[in-house]
Amino acid sequence: MNQTKDESIFEILGYELRLKPDDGHDDVSAHDVVDLVDREAQKILKQSPHLDRGKVALLVALKLGSDKLAMQKEFQYNMKELQSSARDALQFIEEISPIAH
Repeated sequence: MNQTKDESIFEILGYELRLKPDDGHDDVSAHDVVDLVDREAQKILKQSPHLDRGKVALLVALKLGSDKLAMQKEFQYNMKELQSSARDALQFIEEISPIAH
């Protein structure tokens, strides 16, 4: 990785990338994203070294997309469970609390 004034230069699968800092994602750096993509690409190349870079890139995109969708579904499920538990807890509290009039 090289850095210039407002961008960082990375290499993945022999391609050079110039990335500017993303102000919207302070908790996720470009370096972290590039490292993740590169690790996934290297895993695929280790298993199938004959694949060309385009196919490796496509397989990385499919893997990361699949992971993202699985996490979104898990998050939605967990939110529904949390909301259900909160409703049940509120109902329980209302049932055992004396009504003040």
